Amino acid sequence: LAAIALLVLVTSSAFLVHHADHDCAGEDCPICEQMALCAQNLMKTAAAPEAEAAVSANAYALCLALLCALMAVPATHNPVLLKVKLSN
Repeated sequence: LAAIALLVLVTSSAFLVHHADHDCAGEDCPICEQMALCAQNLMKTAAAPEAEAAVSANAYALCLALLCALMAVPATHNPVLLKVKLSN
């Protein structure tokens, strides 16, 4: 989720920078409309840094819990530890 938010920020910023000096077609300019949407995305994201921090903290906690759960599972693939005789 954090990667998607970062992708939206980067692409919106890149679009704004790339089309900053476009030839405006007037009142119904599609580029101006898209630039307004990109600016709105940036404003929404900048207005909610606490929400992004909470999402990042939850994702970090989930990854940490998953890592701990995987470390707690015993390794059952080792035939020596399982004392399996391989006499084929």
